[in-house]
This record gives sequence, C-alpha cells and structure tokens, in this order.
Amino acid sequence: MHPLKVFTHRLTPHSSQHGGDSRRCLSLRKVSATDPDQEADQTALRYSLHGQGAGGEFTIDERTGRIYAQRRLDREERPAWRFLVLATDEGGAGLTGFADVLLEVTDVNDNAPFFPCPALETDGCFVGRVPENSPTDTSVMEMHAVDLDDPNEGGNAALTYSIVGNVRNEINLDLFSINASTGTVYTVLRSLDREAEQRYLVVVEAKDGGGLAGTGTATITVSDVNDHPPYEKSLSRSPPQVMEDLEVNSEVLVVSATDGDEGENAAVTFSIVGGDEDRKFFVETDRANRRGVIRLKKKVDFEKPHERTFNLTLKAEDADFFGLAHCLVRVEDANDHAPVFLPQFYESPPMPEDVPVGTIVAQVTASDLDSAQNGQFSYSISKESDPNGQFLVDQSGWVVVADALDREKISRHRIVVLAADAGSPPMTGTAIVMVTVLDVNDNGPEFEALYRPVVWENAPAPQAVRMNATSLLLHAADRDASANGAPFSLRLLLLTSDATNFNLTDFRNGSAAVTALRTFDRERQKEYRLPILMIDSGSPPMSSTNTLTVVIGFFCLVWVSIVSFCLPLMLTGD
Repeated sequence: MHPLKVFTHRLTPHSSQHGGDSRRCLSLRKVSATDPDQEADQTALRYSLHGQGAGGEFTIDERTGRIYAQRRLDREERPAWRFLVLATDEGGAGLTGFADVLLEVTDVNDNAPFFPCPALETDGCFVGRVPENSPTDTSVMEMHAVDLDDPNEGGNAALTYSIVGNVRNEINLDLFSINASTGTVYTVLRSLDREAEQRYLVVVEAKDGGGLAGTGTATITVSDVNDHPPYEKSLSRSPPQVMEDLEVNSEVLVVSATDGDEGENAAVTFSIVGGDEDRKFFVETDRANRRGVIRLKKKVDFEKPHERTFNLTLKAEDADFFGLAHCLVRVEDANDHAPVFLPQFYESPPMPEDVPVGTIVAQVTASDLDSAQNGQFSYSISKESDPNGQFLVDQSGWVVVADALDREKISRHRIVVLAADAGSPPMTGTAIVMVTVLDVNDNGPEFEALYRPVVWENAPAPQAVRMNATSLLLHAADRDASANGAPFSLRLLLLTSDATNFNLTDFRNGSAAVTALRTFDRERQKEYRLPILMIDSGSPPMSSTNTLTVVIGFFCLVWVSIVSFCLPLMLTGD
C-alpha cells in the first residue's frame, strides 16, 4: 500500500468570509487530500480535526473536509487558531496524512474606545493638576483611551480626542482645550483662580475611525500659588482696654488673618511695625491657625499722657505679600498712686490755748495722679494722733480747732492728716501738722504737795507748823508756764476764827512758813482750816485760794528699853 499524499494549506480567511462577526456554523475553508495508491477510492478518505479549538470552536465535515466555526469568533479574544487536519484512507481505517491549518481572524470595528481608570488614583480616575494663573497652553494632563480593535486594520483603533463637556468662564469662553491626536489637555485662558474654583470636571471623548466613541471625565484640580496678601482682623469687637497695672507678658488682644491662599502660601507671621515706639508690646504668632496674640512687654503708665492710647500698626505677612491693620489699645487707670501732700509737713503758727473753736490751724493740700474715682480723695484726721477730737479738717484741707485746747495737758500737738482716695482698694497719703500751744495764765498757784501739817496740843506758843516729816515750809507751784508763775505772793486770809490762831510768813520765793500763835487743846478742837491766798506773776496775775488743814496732835510717852536709854515718841490721832 502506498502512503497517503497530504496537501498542507495555510488558511488565511478573509473578512468577507469569516470576520469577527461570523455566524455560528459558518463555513470557513475546505481542505482536501488525495490517495496516491492505484485504484484507491478517493471517496473513502475521512477527515478529522485536532488541536486548538477542535470539537469546541471548530468542526470538520469528515467526508468533504470543509471546516466550520461553531460560534462567533472574537479577534480581540484570540486573533489566530492553529490546528491539524488528519486525512485517513479506506474509510478511516487505513493510512493517515495531515495538513497544518493556520486560521487568522481578521478585525472588524466592534469595540468602542474607553478610558481605563488608573488603580492608584484616589480623587478620581483621571486627575490633572495645574497652578492657578497658569499661562495659555499650559499642559494640564493627558487623557489616554484604549481601543481593543486591531490598530493595523484600517482606522478601527485610530483615535481622535475632543472635549464634549468643557467649562466656561464668566464671558462664556472655554477654559480648556485638547490635542486631538495625543489627548493632552491644555489651558485656554490665563483665568484659573483657585480661590474662585478649586476643581473642574471636563468630559473628554475618544472616537475611532469607525465612528465608535467613549468618554472619560477628567478632574482638574487648580493648585495654589501665593497671589493673595493676608487680611488681618481683630477677634475683639471693641478696642481692647488694658489696665495700667497689667502684668508683663499678659494677653492684650488676639488678632487673626485670612489669606485666600492655602498651605505654606497662607502661613502668616504677625509683627508690630508702628505706634509702639517704646516697645511696650510684642506679638506671638500661631502660624498654623493664622492667629497672633499681642502681649504686654513693658508696664504702661496711664499717668503719662502719651501712654493712654496706642494706635498699633500690625503687619501680617506670608512668604510674598503682607497686609497692614490698625489696632487702638486704650490704657485704663488703675489705683496705683496714693494721694500726696505737698508739703508733707506743716508747722502752724503758735496759738494760745484759749483760742476759740473754729480757729484755723493750717490748710493742707494733696493731689492724686490717678483719674476718676481713683484720683478722688477725702481728708480726715487720724484718731491716734488726736484722741480727744480737738481738731477737724474739712474737704478743702482746712484744719481747725474743734474743741478747747489745754497747754497744761498737751503743749504740742502732732496731727496726722489723712487723704484716702476712692479707688479699690483705696490708697492713703499722710501729712503732719505740728501745733504749738502757747500758755495763757489760766491757772492760779496751788500747793506744791499734799500737806498734812501738825501742831502739838499743849505745846507752848509760838509753835512752827511742820508741813510734813521733812519740811517746815509750804511751797507754791503753778501749772502755767514760768512767765505766768513765780514769784508768788502768799497771804493768810483772816476770814474765819481758825485763821486768827495762826500767822503766815511769805518769803517771796514761792515758799512760806506758818506759825501757831497759841496753845491748843485737842479735846476742844482737833483741826483748823486756814485759807491762803496765792497770787502768781502772770499778766494779768492769777490768784487762787487754797485751804491748809492743820491737825492738832498729842504726845503719848512710851518708854521702850533699848540697851540702856529711853526715846520719847510723838503720836497724833483721835
């Protein structure tokens, strides 16, 4: 038997015969074999299909060798098929030959373009970024579409890009354009303003040569550039008021700034550039929150007129721009000054002790540097310096005599005048008023001591009257000053019968002696009262009558044995 002669065919089907839209059981191509044996029955050849797609995708008529497609072929799924066709003689029981068949599927335009979404994008499938104020024709992004059709088969995969959903500005002009061939999106006008609009959505269409089209939405984000200066504003509704006793480093005012930019372009630094020549304030900057805290650097003094108000010029600046604002800070008075007397010491002219109530002593004057009620004060006299209330001060500062003076009690007054303001807490200033009281002869002479004179009964006359245990003399004294005192004149007034029994001798030196003129009997009269007139040397002279009571004593002899002699004792008593 001679072997089967096999014809091998490379099968290149045409689109008109078996394109990608071929119907099921479509006849593709017929293969044939010949048996070279003599007298071979050529009709006894049987064909079978082996390899890729055999039995599933493709079948073969075993008698005719015609190949059929079992379903619609998709070039994009598989562009070529390769399989073997076996031809066996004698009705499939004889010798076998084979043919290598290559089936290529030609393309038809059955796929529309589409835009694949990158897996890494989080803000959308197609994201472009462009700085605001970018010039015309700035490249923003590329929109890339895919067409699964064969790029070598006509224009099935030749794409043309266009914008079908553009964004227009206020005068109805498109903001973006696209390169029809590359899909690159460009700016049209230099009018992108992030502060007006941060994001745009642009619909891009990709169309192939067969007229199929797909769309994708581009998200275009406008990034910030530093094109806005900071704008400063105060967080307080009214000008801040600062007490002049505010501690250093205390907060005065919080200011903030708005900046249309973002990120580092909106990071603001604050500073004081005017209105604070003495460096009384400073600013702490909170860049993250665009806030500034104005704090006190040095103490302020309301009593200095130029420190009662500060018109501060504040500067808020970012990397490229700055803004200015003015802030009026008012300083409020604190009660930090006590009233001050000028002078603080007053010496009134000496005044006699008999001056009438209401006599002016002095006028004191005080001042207070504070304002309003902190600078209002009232006068008073310290009770400790005038416990008897002999002086009074009115609200004009006049110090006057309020009660009778007595030089013999207080010859020099040290009056403490107080000026207390109405602040909270109040502050007090003091002044000293010295008042010297001059003597007036308002006191008559008096006995220098408490005398208890004794005359012994039954003693012979004349008898010196002993004033006390140590002296026979009576002494006069005067509480007035020396000019209104000695020398004194002393005289016994014979106004009673008692006085006729005695005699007084004035020595003209403030002393006198009294002599008993007769012998006394104690049992008849125990004491005698002697009125003594005493006159001082004042101008005019002042006199007084003092009574000297003379007691009649008696002898009681008591003999006491001491060694070998006796002593007599004198006793007085009832």
